[in-house]
Order: sequence, then structure tokens, then C-alpha cells
Amino acid sequence: MIRILTFGFVSVAIIFSAASGAQFKTPERGFVSTRPAENWQHALISGNGTIGALVMSRPLNETIIFSHERLFMPIEPSQPVVDMAPHLDTIRRMIDEGQYSRAAEFVSELGRKQGYRGLRWTDPLVPAFDLKITITPAGEIRDYSRSVDFQTGVASVQWKDDRGVFLRRLFVSRPDNVAVLSLRGEQNAAVDCRIALATTPEDAEDQEEEEEEDEPSFRKGLEGVTVSAQGPVLTYRGRFAKTWPDRIAAYEGIAYVKTCGGSLVTLEDAIVVKGADEVLIFVWLDVLHNISKSKLTEQKARLEGLKADFDTLLKRHERLHGKIFNRVRLDLGGGKDHELSSEVLLEKSSLGNLNRALLEKQFDAARYAILSSSGELPPTLQGVWTGTWHPPWQSDYTQNGNVASAIASMLMANMPECMQAYLGYIESLVPHFRENARILYGCRGIMMPSRTGSHGYNVHFNEEYIHLFWTPGAAWASHFFYDYYLYTGDRKFLEKRALPFMKESAVFFEDFLREGPDGRYVFNPSYSPENTPSNSDSQACINATMDIALVKELLGNLIAACRELRIEKDGVRRWKKMLAKMPDYRINEDGTVAEWTTPKLVDNHEHRHISHLYALFDGLPEEIASNQKLRDAFKNVIEKRMGPRRADGGGVMSFGLVQLGQAAASLGEADLAYEVVDMLANVYWRANMVSTHNPDSIFNVDICGGMPAVIVKMLIASEPGAIELLPALPKQWPSGVIEGVLCRGQIEIKKLSWDDGQIVVRFVSEIPQNVKISVPGSFKQAEIRQSNSDMVESLAKKGKCVVVVPPGELVEIHFVR
Repeated sequence: MIRILTFGFVSVAIIFSAASGAQFKTPERGFVSTRPAENWQHALISGNGTIGALVMSRPLNETIIFSHERLFMPIEPSQPVVDMAPHLDTIRRMIDEGQYSRAAEFVSELGRKQGYRGLRWTDPLVPAFDLKITITPAGEIRDYSRSVDFQTGVASVQWKDDRGVFLRRLFVSRPDNVAVLSLRGEQNAAVDCRIALATTPEDAEDQEEEEEEDEPSFRKGLEGVTVSAQGPVLTYRGRFAKTWPDRIAAYEGIAYVKTCGGSLVTLEDAIVVKGADEVLIFVWLDVLHNISKSKLTEQKARLEGLKADFDTLLKRHERLHGKIFNRVRLDLGGGKDHELSSEVLLEKSSLGNLNRALLEKQFDAARYAILSSSGELPPTLQGVWTGTWHPPWQSDYTQNGNVASAIASMLMANMPECMQAYLGYIESLVPHFRENARILYGCRGIMMPSRTGSHGYNVHFNEEYIHLFWTPGAAWASHFFYDYYLYTGDRKFLEKRALPFMKESAVFFEDFLREGPDGRYVFNPSYSPENTPSNSDSQACINATMDIALVKELLGNLIAACRELRIEKDGVRRWKKMLAKMPDYRINEDGTVAEWTTPKLVDNHEHRHISHLYALFDGLPEEIASNQKLRDAFKNVIEKRMGPRRADGGGVMSFGLVQLGQAAASLGEADLAYEVVDMLANVYWRANMVSTHNPDSIFNVDICGGMPAVIVKMLIASEPGAIELLPALPKQWPSGVIEGVLCRGQIEIKKLSWDDGQIVVRFVSEIPQNVKISVPGSFKQAEIRQSNSDMVESLAKKGKCVVVVPPGELVEIHFVR
């Protein structure tokens, strides 16, 4: 097949082989693609958490777009937060009277009086610059392929023309904090190329749907760009038009060119290489808060000292990156289909006929994306990558659902280092959260807004999206603080970091909550993210079920943590009393759990958010587990919300599907959980093995964290001292293996395998403990093998057995029917 592709001013005829990927050996854990990127959203990704690279994979006119985790372009000042607290009684009275729209309008008017004009957006994550590599054409491009090796982070492009075979490879090093690019010819093919740095263009055609009306275009926010070349070094400096003391003012980068053989000529703003056996390019970039404090001189010296050996530098990186990535492996029987290109795999798979090799690759690709975009900061909506000056929703941290999905598998999928990035980022914003609580509600403690970025002030709202009424954001963050302790057992972290954050989250609600006539707490104002009751014209509301579930969980975890540390006796008594005053879940006439506990508001089952299922996102609370009517009501919500998605072939907002899958897995509903995974895999992935927000639309990594979480939860569920194996195993996975999963209670599942006749699990605990292991009830017999003990046979009563586990010892259990 021959296809004509135009890149810039160069038209190239590329011959695609029918034997997709045959020219490039498929990485053991990775993929091969046979098409260059049409735009940045289809590019290959590589990153070290701090620096991101989007590789367009074009043979002769390559563009690699670089970005930085802190490159949020300043567009609005951080403050002031709307002074809402003095008017809180008025707002509450309106909501009590059912005047929801009036309450939202009242707050919006307060904002206008303080200078707000429509939605005040977070600062956008923007690209740093493009690295351009241009090669003169020499006949048709043939035997083209591109690939990513997830184990190493290497993005590769290979092709052949009349001169010979060429190979271009790139990774972003964690230990050296630099992108390393190698371009070389095989079989005496010399490299002739032009290398330049350029400002990423504002390309309207790559801006896909779903931008909100109030989102401006930001390219004009960059001014004072300087690009220069001196010897083997290209430098780039960009200055922002606006800045404030708490924001970045500029950024700068270097491309350091080293050659093996050939010649190097420096032009005014480019470098030309001729006749080289190999060209190495080191790319570094960073942000500046003070434009006068450039780092270019010291970084040039550092890059000059790096060894000009791609493989040596890669080994240094692989020791860090590969160590984390390779902890977990999933095998569902994909077999030889792993050799197929990503394009062929996507074409071969369909709803109701999910290709297992595709799913295994997506599981790996998802963990790879989250690892590669976790540095000092956690992944944004787009990870650490962007190729546009107007990213959807600013590519910020959307805290009312997106972020929680992106980080959902960090602990269970054995990347706790990545969770540290999230926890540290949230802690850095606590002073802003305190201001939100004080100015908006007159409360002590902290209030996390629905959107954060370069700051944590709650300033994004309007009459429709009245986000100021969403109060439990810090309670949701508290879940991850406490969960980090449950997985790692780090008592110092619990005492010094998790508990203080959780207490400040709870103190807010001690001040915020009021008792109703029945003695139960009333959440007023309230907000169920972005959903409007079907009998209302406003998102403003009272008693959103999500608020109640989050505060219940927060107080329960806070009590457990304080008991563990044997502290805060008065606080424990106070929080227990608060728990007793929490409203009960309400069940609608149609048998679903209500999204609002007041009967005055009617559910809207067509909406993309499913926030009222929060209690099931990461477990099964005893309150629900022990109440069959309540369990059924939660299941009915999943069924109701899947209806529109089935009709739409997936629907918008992929992380909403993740939430449905998490809830289904927590309930042990295998068929529903599998249907979610089937839809996620078949609808929201592209050939570059990066996920999307909508069906084949909007580059987005939300489900890169969420989809592995659903899969892991279907196979392994855990609480301290208890592990459930295959709690939601679908019939489509009759056999399989998963390795390296972390469990709460400081346990690592070294390997879990299953088939029709037996389940075998091998695990290690860091501490001595008794562990209850549960399996499907049809498995009656358990054989327990410990490395320092004789085999013990026991009866697995109703699929359960208890094992006495010494620390650091491998335990193996065989369950048979």
C-alpha cells in the first residue's frame, strides 16, 4: 500500500507493508504502529515525569514536541476568592426554599462585583518548543514502522529509502533529566540532517471537539521568544506576557548535538549535520520564576559532560523506569496477536469481541503513561504532554473525577512512587485550601476546589457550573492519603502527613454542617459534580449523596487512624457522633440509589458523571455489603447509567465509565465490569496506545489510571488482613495470570494464576499477620505451602481460609474444586 503524506513543505510517499510491523520486531512489552502521527494527539509518547516528548514519527520531516510538568502559562491572578462567607445564611435560605437557580445567580453576582467575568480558568499546560529534524528525500519511504517499548520508554521510528535503513530512537532519562535522541543509518547509510528548535504553532486543526465556550486561545500569552545556535548547541528562551510572584515567568531549553563521524555546521538558528554515522541530541528544559536567573550556562556544561552513548544512558534510565514498570504483568492469553501492529489489533477487536492481546497492551500502555507523566507533580488531564496552546479544560487537575481516575491504580498496580507525586502536590496547595474554607464558608480546615493547576484557589465557577458549592474535595484527597498508609504501612507518613491532612478536612465539616429538623446533618449548599436534577434548572442543590459518602468515609478512616496511633480520644468521640448524624442513602422508586438524599430532587440517569456511586469506587463498605436492598440499588444505578452509553457506543467522558467499572467490580458484578472494560478498550484508544476522553477524541490519560484499576479490582480485592481473589472474574477470562499487585496490609501478590480447575496464589507480607484469603465458593480445597514449612492441607470453607503469614516469607496456596 502506498500513501502520500504531507509534512510541512515535504511530501513523502510511504509504502506500508501488509505484514504490519514485520520490519520492526515488536517489543516484548510495547507495540508497533505502521502509520506516522497525523497530529500531536496521535504522536508516540515518552517522558520521565518532568519532561514530556511527543514524537510525530515522520521519517524525513520529524517534529518532536517537548513539554514540562510545570509549564502552566500564567493567564489570571490567583486571587481573590469570592467573599461568600458573609452571605452564607442567605444562600442556604434560598436553597432550603428550593430556589437553586437563584442561589447560583446570587453567588455569580458576588463574583461579578469582585471583578469576575465568566469562568475564571486555571493556567493552561502549554508546549515548550518543537525539535525539528529535516532530511532531504531520497526516493520512496519503505518498510516504515514506529514503536514504543514500555519497559525502557524508548520511542522508535524506522524506515528505508534509496540510501538505506534509518533508525531514530528517543527516551527521556529519569537519572539525567534529559531527553536522549539517536539518529543513525544502518549498513553504511550516512545521516544528513538539519536540526532546529521552533515555537510550537497554534494549529487549529488539532483542536478537537468539546472546548467550552468561555475557553480563550492562549498563544498570544507568549512573548519574547529567542532561538540561537552556537557551536553544537541550540538554545530556546520564551517569556510570558503575564506573570505574578507565585507563577513562572519564562522557560528555557537546550538541544545539544553530538555526532559520530561526519561534519557539523552551525547556522544562525539551526545546525546542519552531513555524513554522520550517528547523531545524538540531548534536550533539556526547565521553567523560570525569575527570568534573570538563567540555567543555560550550567546545563550546557552538564550536557557536554554526558557520555555520547545512547545505550549507556538508556541503561541508567532503564534501571529506574524498568524497575517500576516491570513489577506488574497481565496475561489473559493474548498469545501471538502481540506481534500484530496496533492498527491491526484495534481493527480486529470490537465491542463484544475484545481482543485479549489488545487489552494486555492497553493495560501496559496505561501504566506506562502514568509512570512516564509522574514526576514532582502527578499527571494532568494530558499527563505531561501537550501539543496545543489551547488544551481542553486547560489540561489542568480536574479534582471532581478526572484526577481520581488517573491515580486510581498507582497503589494497587505497584507504583507507589507515583502516588507520592500526587500527595506532595496536594500538600503544597494546603495554604490555598485554607483560604478557600475561610473566605467562602467562614470555616476552619481546608476546602479543595474542583480544578487546580499552578494554584489551589477556588475561582472556577459560573451560574451553571457552581463549583463553589462542591465542598468534599479534600475528603476525596484524604482517601488517597490514608490508602497510601494502608498499602505501605508507613506509620511515620500516617502520623506526620496523612493524619494532619485528614483532620483539616474533617474540621471543615465540623464547622460547615448544620442539623436538620430530624437531627441529621444537612449539606447546604451541595453539588453533585456537573449534574442537574431532572426536575431542576440548576446544578446547585442540597444533600448530594457524594458529599455524604465522602464525609462518612473520611470520618471512619480518621477514627481508625487515630485508634491505630492511640491518639485523639476526644476527636474520636466527636467524629463518632458526627457519623451518627449522617443522612442515610435514599432509594428511588425505580430501585436506584438516589443522587440526592432529598426527595425534592429527581435523578437524571442520562448524565456522564456517576458521583453518587463514590462509596464503591475503591471498596465495598460494610454498610452496603450487609444490606442486600442497598447493594441491589447501587447495581441498578450502574444498569441505568450504562443504558445511554450502550446506545451511544460509549458516550463522552471515559472516566465516567471507569467509575461504573469500579463500582461493578466492588459489587462483584463480573458481567457489568467486563462490559465496561470491553467498552473502554474498544472505544477510547488510538494506535499510538494513548487513551482519549471521548470516543476517538481528545488526548487524555484519565483512563490510563482508571482502566488498570478496574481490571485489578476484578481480579484482586483487598483490605488489611483480607484478600479476595477473582471477585468479579468474567467468563471471557477462563484462565490468566497477573503478577505484582499490591494489597492493603503490606502484601504483594507475586503471582495469581487461574484456570477452570484451580487457583494458585503466591504472596509475601512485609509484616507478620493472619490473612483471610477468599476465592469463588466452588473452590473447596486449599493447599498451603510456605517456604519454611511443610505443605498444609485445609478445607476452604465457603471459599475462605486463614493463613498465618510470617514476614518476608513466600506463601503459596492452591485452591482446587
